[in-house]
Amino acid sequence: MKIQKIEVIQIETPRFYGYISGHVLVKIHVDGDAPIGWGEASDSRSDDVPALAQALNEHLVGRDARQIVELSEFMQSRSWPSSVSDGHVASAIDLGLYDLNGKVQGVPVYQMLGGKVRDRLYACYPIFGWQVRDDFENAASYLQRLVDLGHHLFRYYVSGDAELDNRFLTEMKSRHGDALKLKSIDFSGRFKDWQEAVRYGDTLRHHDPFHFEQPSRDMRASAQFTRRVDLPVTWHINTLQQAYEAAHFEACNAFNVACVAAGPTNIKRILAFGEGAGMKCLIGTDQESTLGVSAQVAVGISSPQISLPCDPMGPVLYTTSPAKQRVRAEGSYLYPFEAPGLGVEIGEAALQGMTVAAA
Repeated sequence: MKIQKIEVIQIETPRFYGYISGHVLVKIHVDGDAPIGWGEASDSRSDDVPALAQALNEHLVGRDARQIVELSEFMQSRSWPSSVSDGHVASAIDLGLYDLNGKVQGVPVYQMLGGKVRDRLYACYPIFGWQVRDDFENAASYLQRLVDLGHHLFRYYVSGDAELDNRFLTEMKSRHGDALKLKSIDFSGRFKDWQEAVRYGDTLRHHDPFHFEQPSRDMRASAQFTRRVDLPVTWHINTLQQAYEAAHFEACNAFNVACVAAGPTNIKRILAFGEGAGMKCLIGTDQESTLGVSAQVAVGISSPQISLPCDPMGPVLYTTSPAKQRVRAEGSYLYPFEAPGLGVEIGEAALQGMTVAAA
């Protein structure tokens, strides 16, 4: 089953609050009458779609599409000529190969990854501190919408103003009570001074999140924070080397992994390392569209290491999708497609309306 051609398609999908995200899709064609494999580099924009398509075709045409691990290793060994990160490019191909092989074998991707260990993935909606800073009540309306849609779990990206964040979270608790649950306080690596991070965390700890997210980009500073708080502390982990360093420096006690880190093949290995190192784990996000969300769910429900609530919530975040049917989201849970591969059927008319470049 040799790769014959790879198409690259840049699409745009608006988020509910107006921001426009780009996603780079790939279509993997193989010889014979085999189906097409669809992949996605989530929340990415290619500044030169033809150049990326040319590079992928030059290096992948003629290779055996069944050799998923071999091709994953190859993709990660190279630098690709694109504004899209190398990890995102590798993830798009990895997703496309799983989709293709799952369709050929007649099984969902989660079955290829070992089968279900849970039926659904607990996941949250993002609220950003800059939204609160810009318009308090408008940000509050996003959580009202979340409740109205039957969901309850959200994560909060801090604004940099601890008192503002505390006031917002306190007000949301007052308005909604137990109808909302805070999944995490996300620092996005903003602090260089661990003591400042601890003070900020102490201000918000009483809102009872499941965990704190990445207080610093410095592992030693994060380690100081982790030793001083009574909740799990997660780090975004993209490579095995980074996983080793995070464990070695005790920068965290939980791993946040996502398919944009070179795809399911790579993050399954990181999850196994995390389990061996005694880490809690969760499926993070790069704000995926439907193909990416389906892959995230497939990994999440097939991985026993997942022990914290997760982050993908594309079906609620985006107003449109190239898929005829989105991943089912109910009560802050995501459910897998049961069709072969990623289970996503692309609507050609919808795709055409979202496409801004293709090659």
